[in-house]
Amino acid sequence: MNRNKILIVLSALVLLIAIWLWQNPPGKFGLHSFGFTVYSSMPFPYFDLKIHDDGSFSIREKSHFVSLDEASDLIDEKPDVLIIGIGYDEMVGVDERILNSSAGVEILETSGAIERFNELKDEGRAVSAIIHSTC
Repeated sequence: MNRNKILIVLSALVLLIAIWLWQNPPGKFGLHSFGFTVYSSMPFPYFDLKIHDDGSFSIREKSHFVSLDEASDLIDEKPDVLIIGIGYDEMVGVDERILNSSAGVEILETSGAIERFNELKDEGRAVSAIIHSTC
């Protein structure tokens, strides 16, 4: 490969990375649809996520119920808001005891939960989340 072709390929690669990061910024959600979520520039097909208020994340076990036990580590971090995305078809149940926790809790359809998470992050708020990526 000659030098010009290498420069063109590298330029295209840099451009693609810049577009990806613009659409999927670190510390926030980016592209998402049923069964596919990008968080902090990392794509997660099918997996559900737990996001801590410091921006770290873990993959949560697929379940149609969010228990107080599952949410307790996030609640203990004392975020300003705990957002729970209950699926695109709102099929996930939430333990009522979570609503009585010290954190402000918002339960939303997953798409709305992702948008709300990003809004609160833009405001500089400490936000945690549990996101169900499918039904």
